[in-house]
Amino acid sequence: MTSVLFHRQYDRYSGGQQKVLDYFEHCLQHPQLDPYISWGQTSVKLETTPWQKYESRVRHTFTPDEYDLVFLAGMDWEDYLPVKNAEQTVINLIQHVRHAEPDANVHPYLRESAIRICVSEEVKQAIDSTGLVNGMTFAIPNGIDAADLEQFDQQKIPNSVYILGLKQPGLAEQLKEKLAEGHHVICHTEHVERPEVLSAMATTEVSVLLPHATEGFFLPALESMRLSQLTIVPDCVGNRSFCEAGVNCLMPKLELSDLLDSVSEAFQLIQQGAAKIFSGNARRTFEKHSIERERQAFYALVESSGILK
Repeated sequence: MTSVLFHRQYDRYSGGQQKVLDYFEHCLQHPQLDPYISWGQTSVKLETTPWQKYESRVRHTFTPDEYDLVFLAGMDWEDYLPVKNAEQTVINLIQHVRHAEPDANVHPYLRESAIRICVSEEVKQAIDSTGLVNGMTFAIPNGIDAADLEQFDQQKIPNSVYILGLKQPGLAEQLKEKLAEGHHVICHTEHVERPEVLSAMATTEVSVLLPHATEGFFLPALESMRLSQLTIVPDCVGNRSFCEAGVNCLMPKLELSDLLDSVSEAFQLIQQGAAKIFSGNARRTFEKHSIERERQAFYALVESSGILK
């Protein structure tokens, strides 16, 4: 067996945290991988997180030297570098195009030796373009577990809109105010747990998702394609590989007037019956990004890289 140590500073649930957990579970299901998780000292209590079911695999001290591989993401390098073993293989999950930005806090880590898994082709292209990457890079587009979403299917509220605005709270509030007169609006501008987000998507006909200007992938768009009747999401670089404007979603600019126009267009499509075409295309896009496809791509990587014992 090849032992793998993950490392997490867990403050609250996010798509990025979920993806690290997904890769932990990929390792757990592989017959030759034996994963453990080092729980950061500033993390919240384990029992309040999705990691609680793996309590037996939690380590409260970070001793990477005791393991064959280390799996790092984001700022995990900060804790790893002081105890780095130059002979140890590192798998580094890259979840944002900002790793390629010179002023980003994660940018210097591109020079560290690692096998890098990028959550989208856009992320891979971004970091490769820096000329700084030390090691092989691979793009494994984010996958999602369809079974996690099936439980949220429900009857939709007529003329309803969900606004996911955690990353653009000001714009989300403005949009909510404009839409409130003629629509049933659910709007989240502060952190809520994932089930509440998924329930809101499933309850409403149209989901308006407001990402940062740049993202690594933006999982909520994929979730919305499965749960909402029609998804509205601006371009954020990392979603270009699966968001197709006018095919499986609407992609206005990240501006109030453009978003309002897209909401109006969405309800016209629903009234005309044309939204069903979008929904069908969106469902097919969702199915292409299964968690199983992600898992098999990861297995192919580790099995061909020579890192298994």
